[in-house]
Amino acid sequence: MRTNHLSAVRALLGILAISAASFVARAPGEVIAISGSDGTTSPSWVDIKNDTYEQRAHFSAGADRLSAWLDRQIALLKTRRLSMTTDTKDWDISMKEVEESRSSLTSRMTDLSKATTPEAWIAARDWVGEAWKRSQLAVDKMNTTVTN
Repeated sequence: MRTNHLSAVRALLGILAISAASFVARAPGEVIAISGSDGTTSPSWVDIKNDTYEQRAHFSAGADRLSAWLDRQIALLKTRRLSMTTDTKDWDISMKEVEESRSSLTSRMTDLSKATTPEAWIAARDWVGEAWKRSQLAVDKMNTTVTN
């Protein structure tokens, strides 16, 4: 059991090392702002948010990048959670929202891949955007949660 835990910690630390350039360590209680955490101005979203039905391959590739970015954010949050020992209830409740928003993004991306008309695709694209925004707001909330 201990070996599995250490392997998981090492894997998360590897992800943390890869993503560390995106985050800056802050003092306890200091808000950690994520560029574009409102979900509307993150560079990857700006690059794809107006893609048309004809540009769906470009949009899908961009949505995959957003999904991978969210996975890195979640991995960092889970790494942070490993060091917490007290007052974790609020953190865990907020983390549930992050995980639900991740599921929503995945579902919306699946819906997008099933859209067969320009109108349906545009609606699905906008739903992906809403799911992305929700995920970034949830992550932002997590990054402002102060727990030891």
